[in-house]
Amino acid sequence: MMRGVNLGGWLALEKWITPELFSGTQAQDETYLCAQLGRERAEERLGAFRDTFIQARDFARIAQLGYDAVRIPVPFFVFEDIGPYIKCDRHLENAMKWAEEYGLKVLIDLHTVPGGHNGTDNSGICGVSLWSTREGCMHYTLGVLEEIARRYGGHKALWGIGVLNEPMCSDTPSGQYLSIHNLAQFYAPHDPALAAGNANYTLDFIRDFYREAYARIRRHAGEDKFVVFSDVFELDIWDDFMLDEGMRGVCLDTHQYLMTPDRMLFKEKNLAVYADYINALGRRLRETGRRTPLIVGEWNAQCDADGRDGMTREQQDELYGMICDLFQDAFDACIGWFYWTWKVHARGRDADCDDASRCADRGWLPKGVNRDK
Repeated sequence: MMRGVNLGGWLALEKWITPELFSGTQAQDETYLCAQLGRERAEERLGAFRDTFIQARDFARIAQLGYDAVRIPVPFFVFEDIGPYIKCDRHLENAMKWAEEYGLKVLIDLHTVPGGHNGTDNSGICGVSLWSTREGCMHYTLGVLEEIARRYGGHKALWGIGVLNEPMCSDTPSGQYLSIHNLAQFYAPHDPALAAGNANYTLDFIRDFYREAYARIRRHAGEDKFVVFSDVFELDIWDDFMLDEGMRGVCLDTHQYLMTPDRMLFKEKNLAVYADYINALGRRLRETGRRTPLIVGEWNAQCDADGRDGMTREQQDELYGMICDLFQDAFDACIGWFYWTWKVHARGRDADCDDASRCADRGWLPKGVNRDK
């Protein structure tokens, strides 16, 4: 099984990961950070940040801890400056070099698209979803995926290409909650006039996009490199697509956190409740994993357990260490997983859970990483 970490907040920015990067602005996302800084200041600030936030020594420590892969979120402007955005191809090139040097595999994951596709901060523009309404946005997205494959399809370190992070379809069982009109209430758009054009998209729309993305990637990357499709938060609706399309070297990506069930499902929040939930998740993953290759592209130990504020350090270590072990046991039918994320500049208890390097320091993750090596 491949075990890795995400390099979140580095090439595709998220304010909660590096709040100091957004200082001096009112921006909540990368779009308006770049717009408010202006090109010259944005280029200087983001260049300095990306040069230092992730370096070769991070890859060395990731490998030292026993991980064998990294998932790298990239924005649609990775290869060229577009509008207010600052490209980051040099940093991706460095990442591929360091991964090869330290024996790590890489999943390059397209995290943002022009026009926005889910309305959350991780899409690069809060509260906006226009991607599906503009043919030019779709064309550009497919071009970026093809360029990733052209540059890195033959690279020794490349494991796969994720075609889009967390698309949210309005007509799935989770669709009502994932509607852009609902999510925009939590991720307020900077420009309400722009968000007035927001549109949801369907599962059929995403499947058509996946088919074309697969074809573009396969022009340059052989079947030994995985093409990775998000499950759109629905594990059980992909059998016909994954099995009947004639596509090879494909993999389904699911993201699993306790944060959402903490908010929506649990009346009591404790280790016994979490164990029941994660064990049931494991049964579902094993059932899906028997039918199609499956990875967990994102997960972590963050939770809202009752009484957390009064826990001793030893009690916290027991809670979070057990959550990490339970999740890893649940993932045993998957071909790999990636902890979200490697490094967080924010401080506090939740940030400790989000930061794999801190989890390693606390002993929560290493107890499971190397157990079958």
